[in-house]
Amino acid sequence: MAVNETTERPTEVTGRTVGTKEQLGAGVLGLGFLTLIMPWASTEIAALVAKSDPYAILSGSVMVLGLFIIAAGIAIIVQRLDD
Repeated sequence: MAVNETTERPTEVTGRTVGTKEQLGAGVLGLGFLTLIMPWASTEIAALVAKSDPYAILSGSVMVLGLFIIAAGIAIIVQRLDD
């Protein structure tokens, strides 16, 4: 990254490969993937490890996913999307 000699800040570099919109899209895809595998994962965890009801594991996972989505929404609101 080039440095401007007068301000000692990095100057804008052209040819950026990943921007904020791409990062947002990757995050949404990741949350969608987690949502799709949650029923399978809760059933497997209940059968192999916890020896409990898959519904309890699934409902707890949904609550944690909800917290992730709320945190992502707050991060998007705070972040400036200048692209």
